[in-house]
Amino acid sequence: MKIYLATSFLPEYRPDIEKAKLILKKQGHEVYNPVENFIPNAWDYPNDEWGLMVFTSDVKAIDRSDAVVMLSYGRMGTAGSNWEAGYAYGQGKKVIVVEMTDEIMSVMVANGRYATVKGLDGLSAYDWETMPKSRTKTEQK
Repeated sequence: MKIYLATSFLPEYRPDIEKAKLILKKQGHEVYNPVENFIPNAWDYPNDEWGLMVFTSDVKAIDRSDAVVMLSYGRMGTAGSNWEAGYAYGQGKKVIVVEMTDEIMSVMVANGRYATVKGLDGLSAYDWETMPKSRTKTEQK
């Protein structure tokens, strides 16, 4: 399965991103991690051109994916990963939210998901063969 890994780019989350990527690869998935998306000669482009190239590349990767795995750090997660999950949901992709905290979840993410798992242990245990729907009772706002 082709998985798009949507998550915050904040440095403190990098270990989680690497662990999630490793978990998914061990399960046999092909993983697109936008953190690793580098635009050749990026510094040669004006910021708006570079930004459009990143955006276009990530949208194409979501379009090619079978599912999106979103590492969620609560309602105040990054706008980018929230947008990616919403776009994927709108395209009919299955969005698996990995709750990395017990903090309040965005109402849009909470209701634009196919399944939710708790933490990286939940991601490790998720059955990709049957892909069960699951929801948590995490508060939404």
